[in-house]
Amino acid sequence: MSSLLAKIQIHPGKEAEFEDVMAYMYERTHSTEEGVLRYEYWRGRERGFYYCLLSFRDAATFWRHQASDHHEGQMQRFTECIAGLDLEIIDPVQHASPLPPTLDASVPQDAPPAEQEQARRFPIATADWWRALRN
Repeated sequence: MSSLLAKIQIHPGKEAEFEDVMAYMYERTHSTEEGVLRYEYWRGRERGFYYCLLSFRDAATFWRHQASDHHEGQMQRFTECIAGLDLEIIDPVQHASPLPPTLDASVPQDAPPAEQEQARRFPIATADWWRALRN
């Protein structure tokens, strides 16, 4: 349903704390959530830069992840580490990735308020040029 690539810049000296938060998030996400296809963190080439690759089975799974207790419970620690965040919606190339295509996905109107708030804060929009390349 949705794949995202996050480029995250960390405040100098906060790298170890950020990695601690992300290790917790990784463990909780993979041990308690269903439908998570990819959720992993990477150190970048530039000092203080990290990447996160996220992919979920469907929109509901993504929004549940965003509003989960473990995600929201770490938000203060997470934001104290973050100097900059660039969330990019990405689309796997069919026949060159095992992940499903990224589709436009709004949160259902009957979703819990926390999920609706996440959808407002982090809207998902795909690039129009992708559609012509999909098989």
